[in-house]
Amino acid sequence: MKWIANLLSDERGSISSKRIIALLSAFFLCVTLLLNAIKGVALSDNIVTAVMTICIAAMGSTTIDKFSTKNDD
Repeated sequence: MKWIANLLSDERGSISSKRIIALLSAFFLCVTLLLNAIKGVALSDNIVTAVMTICIAAMGSTTIDKFSTKNDD
């Protein structure tokens, strides 16, 4: 369980909501793709695009936070 907390934690050690949103949206995209491939369940393209956009935005903002440095001097 500690590796899950480390996965979702930012550089300061606190749980990041952006990482949780990115992980959940990536999970839902994978489930959607599997359902479509196995069962033939098709969702609206607009829904899939919206979840994909949320996933990309959350991952991108998490990456920007990781590499931006703050000087507390």
